[in-house]
Amino acid sequence: MAKFINGANGTFSGKVGSVIGSSWRGINYLRGLGKKSKIPATELQRLQRDRFSTLVKFIAPLKELLDKGFAGRNLKLATAFSYAVKHNMDMGAVTLTAPIELNYPAIQLSDGGLFRPRGVTTDVSVDTLTVSWNANEYEFNGKADDVAHVLVYNVNQDLFFTPDAPADRQAGVAMASLEDMETGDVGHIWMFFTSLDGKKISRTTYVGSINFL
Repeated sequence: MAKFINGANGTFSGKVGSVIGSSWRGINYLRGLGKKSKIPATELQRLQRDRFSTLVKFIAPLKELLDKGFAGRNLKLATAFSYAVKHNMDMGAVTLTAPIELNYPAIQLSDGGLFRPRGVTTDVSVDTLTVSWNANEYEFNGKADDVAHVLVYNVNQDLFFTPDAPADRQAGVAMASLEDMETGDVGHIWMFFTSLDGKKISRTTYVGSINFL
C-alpha cells in the first residue's frame, strides 16, 4: 500500500485499473487489488483465521468502549478497534489450538499507565451485581475522580451489560442489574479506569466470573 499527497491529476478514490485509491484520516492511499490464492489454506492458517474471527465477533459490539480504553495508544495509522484486536491476539485472548475459544481472563479492553483497579471483589444479591474495589489505592498514578468502567458478559445469552450508573474511583463500588440473567447463566467481569478527561487509561483487570443461580 502506498501513500501519496497529490498526483499529477490530484487525488482520487475508487478503483482505477489494478489499484484502488482511498483516503483515511486525511491521508491518501493507493493499494493494489487483492488476488485470490489457489493454494489451500494450511491447518495453521485456518486456526489463525478462526482465532481472528472469534475475537472480532466478540469485541465488535464494544467499539465505543474500546475507543475509551485504547485512547492513550498511538493510533495515527490504526483505529482503536484494530489495535484492540492485535493487542488481544498478542495477549492470548484466544486459545492457540482447536477448539478455538476465548480466554476470558486474558481479554484486555484497555491499555495504559493509570493505576489499575486493585482489590476488586463481587457480590451477587437477588438481581444485583455489586463490584467493589480499593478506593484508597490511587496515590501513585490516579485520582479520586477517575471514571470506573465495568463490563459484564453473559456467555449463555451473548449479552454485554454495564452498571446502571457511572462511578468514580473514590466511590469504591458500582452496581449492575442482573434481571436479564437466567438460572444457569455464566457471566465474566472486567474493569478499568480512565481519567476524567479520558486522556489517561489503566490496563484492564479481569474481575472474575459469576454463576447466576
